[in-house]
Amino acid sequence: MRINSKRIFKLFTIILITPIILGCGGKDNKTNSGKIRTVSSITIINDVVKNIGGDKIEAVSICGVGLDPHTYKPKPNDPRLISESDIVFINGFALEHWIEEMVRNAGGNKKVVTVTEGLTPMTDEKGYGDPDPHAWFNVQNVKTYATNIEKALSEYDKPNATYYKQNLDTYLKKLDSLDAWIKTEIAMIPPEKRVLITSHDAFRYFGKAYGLEVRGLQGISTEAKAQTEDVKKLIDLIKERKLSSVFIETSVNPKLLEEISKETGATVGGTLFSDSVGNEGTPEGTYTGAVTFNVNTIVKALK
Repeated sequence: MRINSKRIFKLFTIILITPIILGCGGKDNKTNSGKIRTVSSITIINDVVKNIGGDKIEAVSICGVGLDPHTYKPKPNDPRLISESDIVFINGFALEHWIEEMVRNAGGNKKVVTVTEGLTPMTDEKGYGDPDPHAWFNVQNVKTYATNIEKALSEYDKPNATYYKQNLDTYLKKLDSLDAWIKTEIAMIPPEKRVLITSHDAFRYFGKAYGLEVRGLQGISTEAKAQTEDVKKLIDLIKERKLSSVFIETSVNPKLLEEISKETGATVGGTLFSDSVGNEGTPEGTYTGAVTFNVNTIVKALK
């Protein structure tokens, strides 16, 4: 029998590359531990992902604890985290402009989930400009975050869909309890004192949901620098309304607001978590823990 050398070479090549093709395709792109690799843009989303994904996932956040996502500059290792992930979770509402290029450069059809899908964003007081991305400060909105996350994990990992749904149900009850508690706590502040002054305009969802007037020194994004006129207006407001406290934020430079505190006599009522949760392993290292800390801090200062 005559041996066809070209045919043998072709068969040999197919045998060699078949395992590679199988290994790169489909939805079996898990870690050596068998867990799904998730990457979130910010720590707040990452914590919700961990609550829904439980022990079936390995979750990391690009923008770490205490960092400002509005002005975040990607680190050299960030693109690798994106490229090695199975699912990328982002907030949307124009928060993470810096992640778009990393996702594009990751190659393939990277699964990207926008957790605010289904929500209508707030805009600035005049109704124009970028949408306000801080939707997580209305706890009811985070139920949408969690539901979108559960849907993505269940679709990606169908055998464990029941597990993710059970985690979602548990977490939604926790969020409802937190929401009810916040309303009870804020109600203890005298109505005329329910004015929340912060470093940047991150708490408007919070104010609308729970009945506080909110004023930020900077705009929706910390990229918008405070102008002299902004500072003067805030000083006049504090003096006119005889407000007793202002609040700085963990992810924003506090110097200007501290100067306003000295100028007006209003004390710094505390430091609030705005665009990040606290350190891992602390009560504030979770979304619900950070919100609880914020509410306790606000009520103590304003009551």
